[in-house]
Amino acid sequence: MKNILLFAGTTEGRLLAEYLIHQPVSLHVCVATEYGEKLLPSAPSMTVSSHRMDAHEMVDFINGRHFDLVLDATHPYAIEVSANISDACKKTQVPYLRILRDCQASADVLSGTGKPSEMFVDTTEQAIDFLNHQEGPVFLTTGSKTLPDFMQMTNASERLFVRILPNAEMLSACAALGLPSSHIFCMQGPFDISMNTATIQHICKRWEKDHPDSTLTETPLYMVTKQSGRTGGFDEKLEAAAQAQIPVLIIGSPAREKGLSLSESYHWLSNWIGTDDNKASTDQIVSLIGTGMSSDQLTLEADRALKNCDIIIGAKRMLEMAEHYHKPTFCSYNYPAITDYMLSHPEYQHFAVLFSGDIGFYSGAAGLRRCLEGKPFKIESFSGISSPIHFLNTIGKTWSDVHLISCHGQTASIISHIRCHTKTLVLLGKPEDVSNISRKLMDYGLSNVRIYIGADLKQPDEQIVSGNPADFLHRTFSALSLLYIENPNAEPLPVTYGLPDDAFIRGKVPMTKSEIRSIVLSKLKLTKNAILFDIGAGTGSIAIEAARQIPDGRVYAIERNPDGLDLIKENSLKLQADNLTIVSGTAPECLDTLPAATHTFIGGSAGHLKEIMQLLYSRNPEIRIVITAITLETISQIMTLQKEMSLPEPEIVQLQVSSAKKAGPYHLMQGQNPVYIVSF
Repeated sequence: MKNILLFAGTTEGRLLAEYLIHQPVSLHVCVATEYGEKLLPSAPSMTVSSHRMDAHEMVDFINGRHFDLVLDATHPYAIEVSANISDACKKTQVPYLRILRDCQASADVLSGTGKPSEMFVDTTEQAIDFLNHQEGPVFLTTGSKTLPDFMQMTNASERLFVRILPNAEMLSACAALGLPSSHIFCMQGPFDISMNTATIQHICKRWEKDHPDSTLTETPLYMVTKQSGRTGGFDEKLEAAAQAQIPVLIIGSPAREKGLSLSESYHWLSNWIGTDDNKASTDQIVSLIGTGMSSDQLTLEADRALKNCDIIIGAKRMLEMAEHYHKPTFCSYNYPAITDYMLSHPEYQHFAVLFSGDIGFYSGAAGLRRCLEGKPFKIESFSGISSPIHFLNTIGKTWSDVHLISCHGQTASIISHIRCHTKTLVLLGKPEDVSNISRKLMDYGLSNVRIYIGADLKQPDEQIVSGNPADFLHRTFSALSLLYIENPNAEPLPVTYGLPDDAFIRGKVPMTKSEIRSIVLSKLKLTKNAILFDIGAGTGSIAIEAARQIPDGRVYAIERNPDGLDLIKENSLKLQADNLTIVSGTAPECLDTLPAATHTFIGGSAGHLKEIMQLLYSRNPEIRIVITAITLETISQIMTLQKEMSLPEPEIVQLQVSSAKKAGPYHLMQGQNPVYIVSF
């Protein structure tokens, strides 16, 4: 078995250690501090030393342990330490490999920018000389090693803010140099853009508080950094400074060294150790894994992928579920951030991304797939057991004919779906969803349905209960629960328009009759997710019948007559149209707060037809509009508008309906007023 010595203390060193503990080698890691030791993984094949060694001690240590290879993954600026390690290897005749930090991306950021906000000096002394000619605060991000030099700066204790490792020894050293504790940030890096930005904002607020007569416009905050490469967070510093519009003072760059990048070292080590694993493959693999509802539901394929991967990615709950795999992790459910992380970590050849349930059922896997399109990844998928399948199997219901809808993070018209489906399964998103839906079922005349609730499925406190809506009016359940509803009186969606007129509560408000209504709805050509305005809705017959036809859509009934508003509400409850919103007011004024319509029916405009048409077309030039008219003057106005607004040639239908009425032993045909139906 190969015996390897790794000098670490950097991100590259930690990642190399994480790689090597999974290889057939014996590994010893040297770090300079106990804090550095805490960041390392643990494994039976790895031992750690956490103290600094001089050149002589390095030679004795390498000789005494009989190492086959020494890896130098120390910081790019640790020039003296690297020189000592290299000399020790020459004296002991042990192969030496320098692991280089990737500074190429940083160089790309710097080259040709020409930004006056980015200034370059070769040495720390030059940086101090420059800052002595300025007056504002200074954010030092080069660590504690150069702090004594920067404390020689003019008014250093007042102007200098420093970020150091969370180490008691370093904190004491800062205090001994006379730096106020409020100017010291003890944090472990590297830092992302948001953390850098937050620190910059904090320093600016502190400076403005302590110097009320000074403005940062005249005396700006300067960030001081070194070109420490991608993993040193250099790019994130520049981006944060650009967003905060503060100048950056950059001190040189590391000396040119010979060695391998982190990703190159994986391939080299794989060949040197004699393994043939995923590290040698060209394409990085991304495994999208559905975990089911708990870790014991993982399929054998998913388990094998997790055992073979290099790093596991997912939300906190998912990562806790996979702790026993002892793999590096990245905690996130932000898909662009996950994609960026994968692209910036070529050292990992196999990513495993965890999703709850099944990756094909309302899963974030679809969003991540979209982010990964066109990227150099090979994607493989592993299905999980979704909560609906487990829940329905548990309560003894078949799921092949169940209608599925989701209220998780979105609004759904529950009643409109339950009305026309015998079996409906709802994914919930809030603790109060069950009580709210139960109350709604009763309001819309569906109190006789049977409901089943599944909460915290496959968890220790799993709940599966059933009853009628009245049983759950005041109960709450886990936010991520399921609601199964059986409606024995469900009415399938009709394939034709034209509810009978007596289906509606009439009152004294005008109503579009059944025959005209069926033609209007046909001319509207509604789509599955349509947004329909019914302007001058009257009793709501057009709006309500349309709402019943498109349970996934949204209908707005606009009416100014109080009697009409009351009738629309009564009819929407009677005919179970919960995807209908009643709007009190006169168009076009009351349309301002509504979403842009895809379809509109105008049954009455109160003399504002031109303004209504202009507003509708300005918000959606592709809108479909149908207008009914009974006077020639209205038709004349419509044709004038068509020319003024350069609208498409309308389709005009003139319709006169007669219906039979019994008169003694006879039936007489009684004619209704002729109606014009105009479609744009």
